[in-house]
Amino acid sequence: MKRMRNIIALALALIMVLSLAACGGKTGGDSPASSGSQTGGASTAAPSANGDDTVYNITIGGTVPDEHPISQGLFKFKEVAEELSGGRFKVEVYDNNTIGASRELVEGVQANEIQMAECSQSVYASFTDELMSVGLPFLFKNRQAGYDFFDSEVGDQIADVIAEQTGVRIVGYFENGIRQLTNSKRPVTSPDDMKGLKIRVMESPLYIEMFTEMGANPSPMAFSELYTALQQGTVDGQDNPWTIVSTNAFYEVQSYATDLSHTFDITCFSINDKFYQDLPDDLREVVDKAAEAAVETNRTLSIELENEYIATIEGGGCQITRLTDEQRQVFRDATAGCYDWFRQNYNPTVSLETIMAKAEEVNAAN
Repeated sequence: MKRMRNIIALALALIMVLSLAACGGKTGGDSPASSGSQTGGASTAAPSANGDDTVYNITIGGTVPDEHPISQGLFKFKEVAEELSGGRFKVEVYDNNTIGASRELVEGVQANEIQMAECSQSVYASFTDELMSVGLPFLFKNRQAGYDFFDSEVGDQIADVIAEQTGVRIVGYFENGIRQLTNSKRPVTSPDDMKGLKIRVMESPLYIEMFTEMGANPSPMAFSELYTALQQGTVDGQDNPWTIVSTNAFYEVQSYATDLSHTFDITCFSINDKFYQDLPDDLREVVDKAAEAAVETNRTLSIELENEYIATIEGGGCQITRLTDEQRQVFRDATAGCYDWFRQNYNPTVSLETIMAKAEEVNAAN
């Protein structure tokens, strides 16, 4: 947490310096509040129906580059929230791990040092058991089934439980993508090909178990360290959606890729729950609407740009192996033990049986 405070303080200081330089020594403009502070009085915000002209500052932390559909979703939130609030929201977005890596961002939201953040579902394994089950291998048939699941009453139930347990409320489920495999050693078409490969995985017990069952040597590591680890050969490979492989240029340091499609990975767009609940009713509604717009932007771009990402990866010299249904079934069979492992080790409020029943329903519809 101390590191998070130092990073945010540094970012604020930089903004102030730049503001002074741009304005000939006069301070002006808006800077992000590191504590969710509210400013009023001289605000130029349009008064609400009850005459409240308080300005609420929202700092959002992100983990991926500007061009990534997740970051584009954050920028859409800023645009819509500021517009619909008539200036009563001032939103600043710091993406690409600028103010911290995933876990630090969640901790920052918990402490209300920043008000919102996005990070992968797996990161929440350090805070709650409620999201681990949705990362079980081959749970969803395709991305639309994943959308339908998270937009359902089960997705809402998960968000409510997590807010109660952690103080962090999920206001939108972004698509991070369907996770694929890359490595620097050889083409992978079966679990046998995974033997001996040191694969970076997210810092989640489930992913460690999953890749162990596939036959690999899983190595948990923060995402911010991954490119260097691949470049230096600290790990042989990693699993991420095509979007991440492309926008982070992992194809520059990986020779082989496999469309494993083992999990549909969602990214949680979250807000400090007390900050959210303390907002006036009309501004809480603005947050909800802006989050909906952010999710729509993210998902639309994820679908539209996927083929471009794949072309970039192949054009960069990374050979993609496309599995047949039969080959993918071998991986599904190899990781079936993850479900029993989960039952033996975890007992989330939203039960695995509830998750699997809903997954079966959405898979059948798609």
